Amino acid sequence: MKWPKLRAIGPSLWGIGVFLLVLGGLAPWIPRFPLTILVNLLIFAALAYSLNFITGLTGYVNFGHVVFMAVGAYTLGYTVGTIRLHPLGGVALGGLMALVLALGLGAVTLRFRGVYFAIASLVTPLAGLNIVLVLPALGGGQGILLNIGFDPLSWFYTIWAIIATEVGLTYWITHGRLGYGIRAIKSDEDAAKSLGVNAPRLKLFLFALSGLFAGATGGVYAWTTSGVFPEAAFDLTFSLRMLAMIVIGGMGTLLGPLIGAIAVYLPSRFFLTIFIGTESIIIGLVVIVIALFVPGGIVGTLRKYVPELRRILE
Repeated sequence: MKWPKLRAIGPSLWGIGVFLLVLGGLAPWIPRFPLTILVNLLIFAALAYSLNFITGLTGYVNFGHVVFMAVGAYTLGYTVGTIRLHPLGGVALGGLMALVLALGLGAVTLRFRGVYFAIASLVTPLAGLNIVLVLPALGGGQGILLNIGFDPLSWFYTIWAIIATEVGLTYWITHGRLGYGIRAIKSDEDAAKSLGVNAPRLKLFLFALSGLFAGATGGVYAWTTSGVFPEAAFDLTFSLRMLAMIVIGGMGTLLGPLIGAIAVYLPSRFFLTIFIGTESIIIGLVVIVIALFVPGGIVGTLRKYVPELRRILE
């Protein structure tokens, strides 16, 4: 499959590309504190795009997506802390390890559908946490504490590159022959199979991609926090946030994960801290309301009610 020609690229991809280029150019001049906030926002966006590959495009709700993030974080923690690998290498290896795990898990769990897949996915981070707790090499219950310094500019460009790759792959997948098969699976998987779509292989491909980028993002997250700690690494709240971002922004869309990340992260960062312990409840209620009354999310709703935006937003 060929990449789309420049003339065929839609306004949404151009807009995201310009946005990322501007951020990339301005980053060296942004003060450290705002830059760290921006890095955290981009980490949220990268996680949202990673989940969008499987949940957004196929409708398979993965509540255990945080397990890939945790694998990436622990891979960076172990390789940087034990063999003194550069953090960039830890991020790359974290993505690779998460990809391998996704292939193994996907070969089993993707045989289920609907609520059965959701339940199966929910078990994986719980199992991962209990495995880590009994492995001394991974710090057991204490986790891994790193001493790798404070370097927000390196964090920024690493997560920037991850998001740019995710956006490009999302556009490539949804605007080619793969996109037809994916949309057929999401609408009616059995009918898609009868038409010759290799649903198991296509789902596993998307699941592996989602694991790859969640793992790489988890490595960046561990880099920014200078450590990996079991309860935080496998916290199911991360999965809830990822799901909230794509539901609010627009599942399966190109702009949705970015818009959803902004909509979830900024209130979480600046407002919900005054309601300690209720963030998950608030986010969950918002997701329920969005799913019931505006199932298309922000992007889908704008496309539906503002005809002029249908050719612009995707």
